[in-house]
Amino acid sequence: MKHSKKHLIETLSAPLIIFLCVIFATVIISSFVLESVTASSNTDTPSIGYTVVIDAGHGGLDPGSIGYKTKVRESDVNLAISKKLETELKKAGISVVMTRTTEEGLYGLSTNNYKKRDMAKRREIIENARPNMVISVHMNSYVKHNLRGAQAFYDKNSEISRKLALAVQDQFASNLEESDKGVSIGDYFMLKCTQAPSIITECGFLSNEEDEKLLLSDAYQNKIVSCIVAGVLSFLGIAE
Repeated sequence: MKHSKKHLIETLSAPLIIFLCVIFATVIISSFVLESVTASSNTDTPSIGYTVVIDAGHGGLDPGSIGYKTKVRESDVNLAISKKLETELKKAGISVVMTRTTEEGLYGLSTNNYKKRDMAKRREIIENARPNMVISVHMNSYVKHNLRGAQAFYDKNSEISRKLALAVQDQFASNLEESDKGVSIGDYFMLKCTQAPSIITECGFLSNEEDEKLLLSDAYQNKIVSCIVAGVLSFLGIAE
């Protein structure tokens, strides 16, 4: 039987078009699945439903304490430890909000009343986060150079903050040098600006040569972070 050229092309094209459509659809679906799996594996979405605000103390025009020997800025050490703490808490399935992630302060462009505006911004971040707790990371300093060790501070009017401080201090005492101090009451803005359990972790004395050396090492910073994470999980009733 004789076919016209047009009919032959139409006859051959129909299955070819169907085949190409199937291949195209398969590629699209595969790409979508791959992107979904990749997004899922990279997500920071918490798995246990808790949020912690980490406040790296000082920053910008406010360096905090200065290292006894190295002249390191407390604000830089605070930030380094805070970032490590962020990573480890996220690994534990806890959502983290940072008050600052750079060396800059939170007071904006103007330097007028910068400290007051910096504190106000930290409070705003905490209020917006509505966290289960706030951990403010600091380094200690004293005019005498013999004092050492880490210590957790809490507001005297917050019993739940005292319990959080105790949980962290227990870890400090067991794992860090010269840190069997017990918790202490602190009269600080960061402990009073929220109803959430709040502590300040003074991770060591930059005014002490031995502490200063330790505080600048990754290994010791990691030990500090491990103590805080273990204390947080204990406070929340979560087994490691």
